[in-house]
Amino acid sequence: MRLLYLFSLLLVLFSCNESKKDKASSINEVLEDFSKMPDSVFLKGFAILDTIQLKPVTEMVKELRQIPELQEIGVGDELLSFRLKNGPTMLIRLKEFSSLTKGGTASAAIPSMTILNNKQIEENASNVVGAQRGENRQNKKAFVLAPYLWYFKSDDDAKVPYSKLKNHRNYKGNVNYKSNETEASQTITIDDYLSFNDFDMVYLSSHGSKTCQVVENTEKSNTCYTFISTGIKFKSSELKNLKNQLSSKNVTGIGLGKEDIYLRPEFFSITYPDINNKLFIFSACELGQHGDVENTFNNIIQNGQLFYWQNIIYSDDASRAFGAFYDRMLLYGENAPTAFNNTPDSLKNNLPSYYLEGPIGKQDTIKTTTYLRMTTQGNAMHIIEPISFIDEKTKKELQEGTVYPFEGILEDDEPEEASFTMEFLGYTVQEMEDKGMTFSLKVDGNTVLDHISFVPDTDPNDDIEVKGGKNEKTTLVTFKGVNLKKDLKKNSSVKLEALFHFSEENYGYQMINVSTGSSDMRIVMKGPDGTINMFFDAENYALKMTHPAENATLYSDEEGFIYMNVPGQGWIKTKMGQMAAMIANVVPMNMDFLALEPTKGSVMHKIAAFAGDITIAKLENEPRAKKISGGIGSEKTVFIADGRVTITFDDKKRLESLVELPSSIRYYYEEQEITIPNAQIFSMPSFQ
Repeated sequence: MRLLYLFSLLLVLFSCNESKKDKASSINEVLEDFSKMPDSVFLKGFAILDTIQLKPVTEMVKELRQIPELQEIGVGDELLSFRLKNGPTMLIRLKEFSSLTKGGTASAAIPSMTILNNKQIEENASNVVGAQRGENRQNKKAFVLAPYLWYFKSDDDAKVPYSKLKNHRNYKGNVNYKSNETEASQTITIDDYLSFNDFDMVYLSSHGSKTCQVVENTEKSNTCYTFISTGIKFKSSELKNLKNQLSSKNVTGIGLGKEDIYLRPEFFSITYPDINNKLFIFSACELGQHGDVENTFNNIIQNGQLFYWQNIIYSDDASRAFGAFYDRMLLYGENAPTAFNNTPDSLKNNLPSYYLEGPIGKQDTIKTTTYLRMTTQGNAMHIIEPISFIDEKTKKELQEGTVYPFEGILEDDEPEEASFTMEFLGYTVQEMEDKGMTFSLKVDGNTVLDHISFVPDTDPNDDIEVKGGKNEKTTLVTFKGVNLKKDLKKNSSVKLEALFHFSEENYGYQMINVSTGSSDMRIVMKGPDGTINMFFDAENYALKMTHPAENATLYSDEEGFIYMNVPGQGWIKTKMGQMAAMIANVVPMNMDFLALEPTKGSVMHKIAAFAGDITIAKLENEPRAKKISGGIGSEKTVFIADGRVTITFDDKKRLESLVELPSSIRYYYEEQEITIPNAQIFSMPSFQ
């Protein structure tokens, strides 16, 4: 019985910060419509504030009851509220904020009270905030409001989301941080509170309090109302302008102090009747003591979560709790309910708090504890896209515009291949397997991998490699030798899209544009008989070969003609089949294991085509090739083929050299511009 008595008398200390919700009580059905409110009633409310300001609470209540138009009176520890017929809710601040907490006075921790309505969180489907924005969903928008930065200073927990989100790839450049750095600042306006729909995540660090209606003999009833301070101030000399402004913007569900504006839960239900794919954190005290906040958001959230504190919360406790909470959502990639569950209990439950008990003006401070609460509906929201492309060279996220190591010769009418390493966040390998999560990949809008299951990794010799990442909720998966189903252009942009399917409808997403670079190259072949230089221009598929020792130069084009400068005749071109044997003899090593048969151009082009044909992915699946170095952290990758040919790839995964001592073929990726000479066709029957 004592607990019920205490809960019925819970008073709200006005200045607190950190957001969370609880169930209970009814919502005031009167919503202020300033467009229909008589100026006389509006101004009378402020006149009453001036008359009774600074008087004892009991005296204020007594005077208010003498006013015929009075509809209700509410009293809390930090606020007194009243409302006249057809007028706004008026608020009087009863005391200044504590310097140690976001409202109230300091007290030591004691064992927690029984937590009411602490419902078990049920597992629900996952999705990502901003999922309705298509390709642009990875450019997420966050709004961080700190109207009392001047008061909390370095302890303001609004700094936690701002510092953690501002440099994240999904939020960089898209975190709108607004704060009042001084008490007189008016950086934040009512339009900011009307703009929450423009953002995927909203974090409000403010003061929260409540008042409970006063019945006979100054006893407080169980009918209570929650208020959140906006930090917005107005001048008493401009009250009519204030009323007109609120009317023009259709603002309802607010309370007005002598020069301050407060929000009630009705403000959110009217302004945001349908919240979809969003995450809200209202960091203010005691939002969970009365059920109006929770009930409101349970009704307006379609997919999303709201977090808030039950009782008084110390500013530094709030910062530590949300620091860990954001780390779980960002570093581990967990959705908000999972991150909430995995935030250590010591940071979110049984934190020191207090409330007041007793008659108005004679309350005793009762030590208790507070805890972080969540309201969730529909999907469990990720605040980041839990998938990204990884750069094999740096082992970090792939950057926009990077030259990607595509495998193949560009602009040769043959589709390229490529290997892709993806980072999956938020789930263990077992969870991804149990839930049947899959991966899809699009290249320039064409699907090249469609709902591929990548766990478990049961076959070490297949084209999918699975490794652990930076924590137990991070998995690195490499998809090797993916056929891109198109021939890529030289020095062009390629759009890569990755989809991490939680289910058929919900998925994580990343889109990035990379560059193909160029397939132009200079090739140096050295052997016992000297050096041969080859130059390849991918744009017109032209190839030039010089033999300094013989003072000879040959050309070859994409049709397969070989060009020779014959003394007395000039340039001639031929497709003599026996030229294949001649060129093969020039190659300074035995390359039979790769077969010198051109797919385009002449046999000369095959030497250049090695740069696209001989890939890491293919050699990893070639029984006659053995990897002797390479992998995470290595600059180069090296294989031994047939036990005699050393094949080296550079730090961009491009073919760098083929060496069989004393001979070698080395590749240098340099821009080339080759002009094929005009020539007459030369043919001999014996060479057809």
